[in-house]
Amino acid sequence: MKWAKRGPGAWTAFVLLGHLYLLLRVVPESSILGIGRNLGKAILLLAGPRKRVALENLRLALGDSLEPWRRREIMARLMVSLGLNLAELGHEGFMSLGSLRRRAALQGLENLERALERGSGAILATAHFGNFPLILARLGLEGYPIGVIIRDPRHRPVAEFLDNWRRRYGVRTVKDKPKWRSAKEGMALLRSNGVLTVHTDLNVSKGGLFVPFFGHWVPSFAGPALMSLRTQAPILPTFIRRVHGLDHRIVIMPQVKPPLTGKKEEDVWRISAILSLQTEMAIRKYPDQWWWIHRRFRKRRPEKDVGRPIPQEVLDAVLPVP
Repeated sequence: MKWAKRGPGAWTAFVLLGHLYLLLRVVPESSILGIGRNLGKAILLLAGPRKRVALENLRLALGDSLEPWRRREIMARLMVSLGLNLAELGHEGFMSLGSLRRRAALQGLENLERALERGSGAILATAHFGNFPLILARLGLEGYPIGVIIRDPRHRPVAEFLDNWRRRYGVRTVKDKPKWRSAKEGMALLRSNGVLTVHTDLNVSKGGLFVPFFGHWVPSFAGPALMSLRTQAPILPTFIRRVHGLDHRIVIMPQVKPPLTGKKEEDVWRISAILSLQTEMAIRKYPDQWWWIHRRFRKRRPEKDVGRPIPQEVLDAVLPVP
């Protein structure tokens, strides 16, 4: 069994997660905050390599604009937030529609409704920002036909657990591999006037378009831009942030309106660049909300090696983040 070869660390994490969710079945919603914060402190204590990744990413992105102590503070707050995320997602009372309507306020729903009126679906461009699965759960429970393109965790039981979790909230899972099938299923959802969620901040292991991100050029998937061009589905930047305690705010922003040239390759790059810059703007405004533990800068290139300027009209298309 291939999944058994993922090592003791993956199995330990899976077993601990299972015990956590058993505990969350019997405790009241009022206990989530304490459990989540203590879990986050444990993550902070044990996540040595990921802490180093987060601090290096903060240095690469924000440089001297942040003192070292401030970088450590943001990293620590992120780890505590990760613990809260896990506790929230595992508590059935918190994840009910009534609770999510109270705890995850939805701003900009009219932007999604307006997009769906066109009949070609909508693409929600989001990132590993805040407790982002709540976006899927909230819209799924509200009855929207929503799906998400997902890169499976390497540990198969974890992947199956997450698939079942999404199914419980009416979320369709679209696997990111093979790419042809991912594109086919994603476009089928859009053509049925569904809502497809994509994460624009994932590192691309092979190929990809190089787009600007915090002054570096990083590889990005062309899929969201290609699907938008092929289906005419509008792209709506969407982010969730933790406001205080267990309270969140989901913001669905207006449609991105990129300055298109009619040349496919250039237009795909322009859309992808705008989405990357849009995520950067959200992170700059709420730096403790992004998952700095991802190796987003691993394949970065300096601007001189990419050899192309960013058109002013591309910069102008990036929307202010509420």
